Amino acid sequence: MLGLLVLGGSVAWAQKGGDGTPLPEHFRPAVADVATLIYDASPGRPVRLTVVPGGAGAAPATLTLDTTAEELRPLVAEIRELALLRPPASLGRIVRLGDDLGDVLLGPVAEQLRSVSRLVLSADGPLSDLPFGAIRAPRSLDAQGRYLVEARTLCWIDPALGARTTADSPSERPVALALADAVYRPPARPLGASMSDGGISWRRHAARRNQASTIAALGLPVVSRLGQAASPARFRESTESYAVQFLHIAVEARIDPGSPEGSALLLSPAMYDEQAIPVTAGELESSLTLDRDSLVVLSGLDTGGHGVGPGPFVDAFGAAGASSVVASLWPVVDESATHLFAAFYSSVAGGTHTAAALREAQFRLLADPLVFDQGEGREPVEFDASHPYFWAGYRMYRASAEACG
Repeated sequence: MLGLLVLGGSVAWAQKGGDGTPLPEHFRPAVADVATLIYDASPGRPVRLTVVPGGAGAAPATLTLDTTAEELRPLVAEIRELALLRPPASLGRIVRLGDDLGDVLLGPVAEQLRSVSRLVLSADGPLSDLPFGAIRAPRSLDAQGRYLVEARTLCWIDPALGARTTADSPSERPVALALADAVYRPPARPLGASMSDGGISWRRHAARRNQASTIAALGLPVVSRLGQAASPARFRESTESYAVQFLHIAVEARIDPGSPEGSALLLSPAMYDEQAIPVTAGELESSLTLDRDSLVVLSGLDTGGHGVGPGPFVDAFGAAGASSVVASLWPVVDESATHLFAAFYSSVAGGTHTAAALREAQFRLLADPLVFDQGEGREPVEFDASHPYFWAGYRMYRASAEACG
């Protein structure tokens, strides 16, 4: 099984010789069976794709794709919108769009990548909000033409991660911190008619708490800040009192591309201003100290298709010491997220690399129906979570191609 590692963050250069800027080291694959793909989707010109082969002495090459940022923007917006529609009505169009995007973005280099076991990608502009897991691998790269997440492990990379110097050795008593808000507010498009038709009882006040509690699968002591305890003051108190190695945040989060100070964690949706934690590098760096090799999960982030992706949150938590971040492009209903993260944390606890663990958890939603226990002597209900809404919006971010390895 090949692996696909996707590099995020702003692309401020093309390659050495284009603007004279040397290629940053975090783009360079260390071994020959890895290649980096860098998409420069600057406005007003065709998208440029730089291919960086792995191995010593390998030289990058650049080609121009037959598309522009302006042409890609409506396609990205449409596939995001379709992913939020109730299945199965939108599925056929998602597949067709996924085929088109796969042919445009990967087709020109598919033959060169057939023998490559892992890919590292960087994308800016509208591609920063594209759910890459939902595009389809061209058949010249994958004979079955499946969703990319079915055939590849996706790992977005941001060099801001792991940049903060913490203790030389891991803390002796690391903990997992679970944060879930007091009010459960389902997204605008919940699971759909199949859920209500099946008679599933929505445990509204428990849903996000159940999701956050899956962090217990890691086997570390869990510090829970749920409900009324999910306040900015208690959050800061917890991060100052404990060596946090894993942090799961199951609250709503927003990105304001026009004002970095407007991006925030919303601990109680009913009290936005009073319960908001601003998410800027300075704010988190001053109030949050994460243990070395820490993982942060932001399961309720909504990037809104602004063309910045989860970057502001990834950068801010990177400044606070996080070495890896899982972030969502849109808030996913908590009942299915509970199943996904239960599988994810179980795999991480077993020694699976975080990027591979996320891919395995996403693949489970694609492959097997979810089983919901209704309690009160009622029969469990099965629900199909294979629609991209449930799995395609999650991304794993690491600091470099080597860190994703």
